[in-house]
Amino acid sequence: MLLANMKSKVNGETLELARQLRQLTQKEVALAIGISQGQLSKAEHGIQELDESTLECLASYYKFPLDFFYKELDPTPVSHFYYRKRVTTNKILDSFIALVQIFKVFVEDLFNPVDLPEYDLPPLTPSEDLTVEEIADNIRYSLGIYKGPVPNLTTLLENHGIIIIKVDFGTDKLDGLSTFNSKGRRIIFINSRMSNERIRFSLAHELGHTIMHMPQLPDPSRDVEDEANRFAAQFLMPDKEIEPMLVGVNMYDLVLLKKKWKVSMKALLYRAKVLMTISDRDYRNLQIFYSKKGYNHGEPYPLPYETPTLLTETINLYKEELGYSESDLMSLMNIGIEEYKRFFLPSPIIQLNFLFNRK
Repeated sequence: MLLANMKSKVNGETLELARQLRQLTQKEVALAIGISQGQLSKAEHGIQELDESTLECLASYYKFPLDFFYKELDPTPVSHFYYRKRVTTNKILDSFIALVQIFKVFVEDLFNPVDLPEYDLPPLTPSEDLTVEEIADNIRYSLGIYKGPVPNLTTLLENHGIIIIKVDFGTDKLDGLSTFNSKGRRIIFINSRMSNERIRFSLAHELGHTIMHMPQLPDPSRDVEDEANRFAAQFLMPDKEIEPMLVGVNMYDLVLLKKKWKVSMKALLYRAKVLMTISDRDYRNLQIFYSKKGYNHGEPYPLPYETPTLLTETINLYKEELGYSESDLMSLMNIGIEEYKRFFLPSPIIQLNFLFNRK
């Protein structure tokens, strides 16, 4: 153990985060490393210290460096997390939230020496005088999108200071999450399991949260998920422009409009329903046709993949200009190989080469 850590105290919250990330119960962990569940529970709550050998067992079991358990966590609260989800278990959701919290711990260590673009988008709150749709139009203007489809949304948001992390969430029941850290950096996590068109809509949805719902918590009576969906729809498909194109729309039209507006056929069809450019009957018939064609599992003419670059370019800076190795980077961020691969080595070929060349 490092001398500095011998004089400091284990942060019990990091013990809990590591366990939740691995989707393990206290009982399972205690049994595996040979301590009582009560000891582990007290350690996670900061009531009781664990001896060095037990901590080393935990670090090995969780596949985390020992130093991670001495890290201070980012103080921004979980209540500021916003995420698109369908149906998932508490264990999977807790694991995902733990992943986000862990990323927030090391993101500042990684980005501190890097000049990132400043976040420069205005916070706007829906009110009687300002609708969600008007906010979306305002943000389009702020981003320099005066007319037509939104270009590469990933690059656009990164250029305005939003860190975008595309990573496998380990489930297809969660689409994305937006948050910020103690330094005010906006971060959007996107599930890489999704189709490219769904990724773009989720990015726009999380942008809506970032603009309308952070950093102050909105009134509980507001449906923030509905607001974010409305923001995304207007942001990607502004009503005044797209409404004439959706009048009496058919499946062939949806394909052409998908190519133009870079959104899914399903989103376009729902937009037509909301804007009342087709009848309820036609909407149902197109939904049935869409389902029979199997488009729920993959639409034709997938959109090009949008690749985030801030994270990759930062890692390359450390390697090429500062001479950091993979091990150096893991030590800098106090993360293990599992998380390093998950965030920084998305290609299976790169992962295999990295593992093969490790001593």
